[in-house]
Amino acid sequence: MSGEAVISISQLEHYYGSGKLRQHILEDISTEILPGEIVILTGPSGSGKTTLLTLMGALRSAQQGSLKIFGRELCGADARSMQSVRRQIGYIFQAHNLIEALTVWQNVAMSVYLHPDIRRRDARPLAQDMLAAVGLGDHANKYPGELSGGQKQRVGIARALVARPRILLADEPTASLDRHTGREVVDLMRKLAHEQQVTVIIVTHDNRILDVADRILHLEDGRMQSLSGAIAENASQLLTMLGKHDPEQSHFISTFSHALARVALADNVLAEQERQVMREAMLSTSGLSQAEVDLAVELAMAQVRISSEDTVDLPRKPFSRLQREQFVAALYAVANADGNLTEDERQEINRIADELGFPEA
Repeated sequence: MSGEAVISISQLEHYYGSGKLRQHILEDISTEILPGEIVILTGPSGSGKTTLLTLMGALRSAQQGSLKIFGRELCGADARSMQSVRRQIGYIFQAHNLIEALTVWQNVAMSVYLHPDIRRRDARPLAQDMLAAVGLGDHANKYPGELSGGQKQRVGIARALVARPRILLADEPTASLDRHTGREVVDLMRKLAHEQQVTVIIVTHDNRILDVADRILHLEDGRMQSLSGAIAENASQLLTMLGKHDPEQSHFISTFSHALARVALADNVLAEQERQVMREAMLSTSGLSQAEVDLAVELAMAQVRISSEDTVDLPRKPFSRLQREQFVAALYAVANADGNLTEDERQEINRIADELGFPEA
């Protein structure tokens, strides 16, 4: 990813009210987002995530500072400038926002009808092609009420991408979906965005999808934390969750999940089989519930993927012989899960064993 930033924000401020009643929603926000990046915005409810997303989507005008989209200043911009920018942005909403009286293809085609640079007669074939791309080609003539939640979100993705936007904004796209469906939806967004070379910005509370991000930006009380702050915040959730276990077991869980993630991502290709073996290994050795295992695995993968270092050294603390055997066996199980033990994976296992002071793995 390189080139001039598609979104450039400097000392952005946004607030409600005035005088003594003024309440800052966003304060001193500065960042740049590059072409093709997938950026996730995290933070507690009320931290300003959705407000920042609406500003980046030109759905409202910024009040102070600078917000440039495609080099065009939106702070104080007029309605025509805002509309021009919006035509180059696709939106995915938590609530789908499909029109129940229209068929699936007609819902998708709405984005084409509203775009002045695309011929109306092309609307249906473009909608059909995009529905095929999201796996709903045979659902084009159905109505939203006949679809599942996951299928509705796929229609939302098709509608957002059919007009070939340069930026895709998604507000809690997995909030109403189960784990499996949510993962499918996010992986589909990532695949199509990569194919269309679209910049993606996702607001989410869902820690299970953090691993798709190139960067994580964390908001707290309207202020943006550094990347390391975002990692620390998410890691703290894991540590809090593990607090009910004794310290030695907590250390094993934390180290184990991180090591598994390093092996799974060693060859830069994460197969679903590897993810599943990671969950099974954690479930059988950690004493965590399924939900806790899911969170531990996804956070560990996110931390490994977004680290600027090649590796993050693991703490060398004593492990029992049984734990060492479980550890190494699980590392090889993850590496072999896709039927192919690569040299990169083998070397990563040896590095982990060396860091932990294990005998030759």
